[in-house]
Amino acid sequence: MSICFVREEGILLEQRRGLETIDCNLLFVLVRASVEQVAQAFSTLRQMDVWVRNAYDSEVEIHNESAFVFQLRGHPWSLIYKLSSSSIRIYLTEEDARRISELLSTSVIYYAGSDTCGTIEYHLYSNGILQERLSFEEEFKCEFQSQLRQVEVREVEKDAYTFTMDFMRGQDAYIPCIVEVEDLKIGQRTTLRFEGLLPNEVERMDYIAQQ
Repeated sequence: MSICFVREEGILLEQRRGLETIDCNLLFVLVRASVEQVAQAFSTLRQMDVWVRNAYDSEVEIHNESAFVFQLRGHPWSLIYKLSSSSIRIYLTEEDARRISELLSTSVIYYAGSDTCGTIEYHLYSNGILQERLSFEEEFKCEFQSQLRQVEVREVEKDAYTFTMDFMRGQDAYIPCIVEVEDLKIGQRTTLRFEGLLPNEVERMDYIAQQ
């Protein structure tokens, strides 16, 4: 599988928190719950009818709307990552994050970052209720609102990337860098493995999709 898990050396993966990088286009939904619970909730919301449990380092067939739900060992959050190379009728959205948070009565983070557009965005939900939100675009806009703390927008705007890094660390969360090197084709059978991510570093990874 032509997907790379990119990280700097020097810190054990289980100890990493914050943003791995801002020099990549990334989109994740992070859920403070088990992979089983998250895969079940997302499959229900998005009518996914393919669910392969404990799929890491195993062979899977690529279907429409392919997504991975995984938890890194030593990390409390499960992540939803949707393949950009599969059919893209379904996008990960902040509404997915809100609804999963409501369904599972837990904390959920929607994160989107683009070095191409110079943007970074996150939404934190708890039990389906928005707790904090940042939407930043370089030299264009900075919107921030929070039910948790009082911070002036101009303070966020000074360095929105460091602000986001500190937020993620405060949530004990980690945004990895995943790079799709080559498109996966519908119907292709492949071993679900990320180059640079060892099986013993994965608590669990499930594969979900539509037939």
